[in-house]
Amino acid sequence: MKILLLDEDKATYQVLSEVAQLSGSEIIQITDMEEAKRYVKEHNDIDGIIAEQKVSGKPTWEIIQYMKNEQGVREIPFIILTSSLTDDEKDFYQYMGVTAILEKPFNPLEVFTAVVEHLKKTKGEEYIKSKLEEEEVDKNALKKIIEKLIGFLKSLFSRK
Repeated sequence: MKILLLDEDKATYQVLSEVAQLSGSEIIQITDMEEAKRYVKEHNDIDGIIAEQKVSGKPTWEIIQYMKNEQGVREIPFIILTSSLTDDEKDFYQYMGVTAILEKPFNPLEVFTAVVEHLKKTKGEEYIKSKLEEEEVDKNALKKIIEKLIGFLKSLFSRK
């Protein structure tokens, strides 16, 4: 799977990227809204978008609005991943049609599950199977990823 990350946070990118590698998936981080719009328009192989509320000072709901008007990208799962939202903001994003709203610190498996479940509903199970590589995962690599994930989560909790 190819997932677009609209977030300036390098740690979020690292955790998602490492977990994505387990399934042969790819995370593409973009930190500019106009570049993100161009990327979505030019690449029809995006399987999901994960976004912070704002990227470089611009609200990411702009890309949701853009997607609603573009043929072929309306069905892409869109997940808001942020550290805090008011109830009004949650209502707004739900009204805009986001797939899920998840708060940081986050469980990366929950993020991928939301993308996969949405794709399964909209494109079918065969699509999911074709996108996810079925590889044996080296246990040492998995252990390293889990250790990095734990370190990332500890650093998030220590920020507060």
